[in-house]
Amino acid sequence: MAVSVRIPGSCGELVQGVIDDMPFLVTCPINRFARAEATIAASGMINPAKTKAQNALMKTRIKLGIEENIKVNLYSELLEGKGMSSSSADIAAVCYATARSCNKVIKDNEVAQIAADIEPTDGVFCQGIVKFNHINGKILKYLGEPPPVKIIIFDCGGSVDTILFNQRNELPVLNRQKEKMVRQAFSLVEYGIEYNDVKALGQGCTLSALANQDILYKPQLEEIWSIVQSYGAVGINIAHSGTLIGVIFPIDSEKDKLNSCIDKVKKNCQEIKFLGISQLISGGCF
Repeated sequence: MAVSVRIPGSCGELVQGVIDDMPFLVTCPINRFARAEATIAASGMINPAKTKAQNALMKTRIKLGIEENIKVNLYSELLEGKGMSSSSADIAAVCYATARSCNKVIKDNEVAQIAADIEPTDGVFCQGIVKFNHINGKILKYLGEPPPVKIIIFDCGGSVDTILFNQRNELPVLNRQKEKMVRQAFSLVEYGIEYNDVKALGQGCTLSALANQDILYKPQLEEIWSIVQSYGAVGINIAHSGTLIGVIFPIDSEKDKLNSCIDKVKKNCQEIKFLGISQLISGGCF
């Protein structure tokens, strides 16, 4: 019998940086998913073939002592190379589906370690919103459930290789230079989540997005922010090692206002691609 699980992708991160030499991100899970369907079979395989997912299957079998061959079918709504946590979601979905297909339990911290052993990863498989070390896979802090917001997602174009991005020699120096802004950003986002304050959340996300411009420049970012404020946006967030820009609105924002905002951005930033509207949700395995 096949077992199916879903893991949310992301619209980048709410915050990302380094504080006291500790790299971290704050997860930004959205209602777009990767799904893995696993079953015991005559031969183990991942379909479609994905090297990172295949690696996750092997590591999960070793971790849990699974001797059976597991066939996994992967399905995804997430774009690759953009900052949607597509690989992280694939890897986590494979881990959980493989374990459940054999009536075994795998913990979030075990999935995090498997994922981090494969590549720098996102903690979208963790319940709620978390502070997460994307380099070593340590779950640093559960921050709470997400405030009710919608995110308009835009793509600046191109793609970013997560592994190569995190190997840049100048990255430690650049992260230290923005540490003060990252501290402020994290404090605002932490407050926004704890007290369900969407304005504080948006302010923190915007601060982190702007602080990242010296690390991965998005030429349209400042113009988008200047446009969307007049339509009621409370902030912007980005994929700090990707190509996405998210525009954050209260959940009850009028549809006509959102559509007008999208049209204005598309008119003024013609190289930007509109990818849709998503909702910030709790992370986890569904």
